[in-house]
Amino acid sequence: MRNVATIAVGARPTCLAAFHDHVWVTNTDDDSVSIIECATKSVIATVNVGSRPAGLTIDPQSGVFVANSGDGTITVLDRDHTFRATIECETSAGGPPQPIGLVNLHAAAMVVVINRKGGVGKIDHGGQLPSSSIFFDGGDHPFVFDGVDRSPHGVAVASDPTRFVYVTNPAADSVSVFDTSAGVPRRRAVTPVGRRPVGVASHPRQPLTYVANSRSDTLSVIRGEEEIAVVDVGPRPFGVTVGPQGHIWVTHDGGAVTVVDALTNTVEATVEVGSRPTGIAVDPRTGQAYVANSGEGTVTVIER
Repeated sequence: MRNVATIAVGARPTCLAAFHDHVWVTNTDDDSVSIIECATKSVIATVNVGSRPAGLTIDPQSGVFVANSGDGTITVLDRDHTFRATIECETSAGGPPQPIGLVNLHAAAMVVVINRKGGVGKIDHGGQLPSSSIFFDGGDHPFVFDGVDRSPHGVAVASDPTRFVYVTNPAADSVSVFDTSAGVPRRRAVTPVGRRPVGVASHPRQPLTYVANSRSDTLSVIRGEEEIAVVDVGPRPFGVTVGPQGHIWVTHDGGAVTVVDALTNTVEATVEVGSRPTGIAVDPRTGQAYVANSGEGTVTVIER
């Protein structure tokens, strides 16, 4: 495993998503998104979005959805990098919204949004985009987050027919499991994992979800609602993704990336990257990984 390129992007790159030979990167301190062309390993466009963009997700038809945690909005861009819409996030309780994570359910034409203040909402994008989206926070509403689930961090959707959505709760050492089969994300279970879980990703072909436990130095493997294995991966794991061949890529806060064999649940390689790596995405065409180095404003490209 080796580094093949280092690409300068904006200030504090945080989250990445790969789609159709391009990688999209949120630059949290620049209020922008960088678009990298995988063939040339270069930035071909930088687009201004809302304040303090965090998570993003891509739908093949509806475009790129960016969660702007600083102003409570979702920016929607077309895949040609042009602006499409701004969606205002409103809360039913809990103060000003801070959307930080997004995941797309293409078959349901729905984006699930998580809020740093607590709460989960959805954006239906099968037709005309809505002008606003509500986070539900209190009472017995099916969207509810209770107090232990404040400040969620990561979100992922399972590839199996259940289409469960998984949300990490760092302060509670748990993962909330949501069932989306009824067209809304109803919380189904809370699964205990390791200490301070942050990144989460699901296997593209297996009903398995992987959670980076940053203070346990482990990776939890979840099937459905149950933790079925724990993998030692090294100090301070943070971001996680699963490549098209089933390998699990994990960023570590100290400046490294490990690759875990999903068949044996063992670390097979480690490589140094830039300062404070956070998000990671894999180009499905080449299998190369793109790592957001938040401490230095770069993206490292790795090949196995």
